[in-house]
Amino acid sequence: MVDTINTAIRLMCKAHKAGRLGMADDLGMTIDQFHNHMYRKCGSRFFTLDELMKMEELSGTACLADFFATRHGKLLVDVSAVNEVDKVDLYDIEMKASAAAGELAIAKIAAASDGVIDSKERKTLSALFHTKMRHQIHGFLGFMALYGVGVAEHSVDMFVANGRKIDASGMQIEVQEI
Repeated sequence: MVDTINTAIRLMCKAHKAGRLGMADDLGMTIDQFHNHMYRKCGSRFFTLDELMKMEELSGTACLADFFATRHGKLLVDVSAVNEVDKVDLYDIEMKASAAAGELAIAKIAAASDGVIDSKERKTLSALFHTKMRHQIHGFLGFMALYGVGVAEHSVDMFVANGRKIDASGMQIEVQEI
């Protein structure tokens, strides 16, 4: 869960093969220019949306998308290769979902042990819950794809509202003719 844009940038730089220096170089900036943009120093503007998207592409992450999802109280779920899932892949996805559910259960017990859930425990529980839901939704969509229901090609990521509503406008499920 990425809760600030600077955290997203930091994580994208960390994932870049050459780190922050390489990210700056790939954007055509010196490290000082990069820092000036990031921290809005010396009268510099913040990064443009194109620069942020390029950082995400260069890093091979979805940190920017995760930031926007978190900002709007949504959950980002990766379903990029769900159409090519087989039973072995589905088993692996289900095992990850089970492991995430176990981690969440252990964290809930530990957090509730003193009768109060503080802000650090809340963040940990929220992050573990998001991980569990990502794996669970990915597994469900993989199951559907395995048995003849495909996820539309343009729908790589799906946002699910955490709360009372579900926003599935970015997802289309289609039945494939056999």
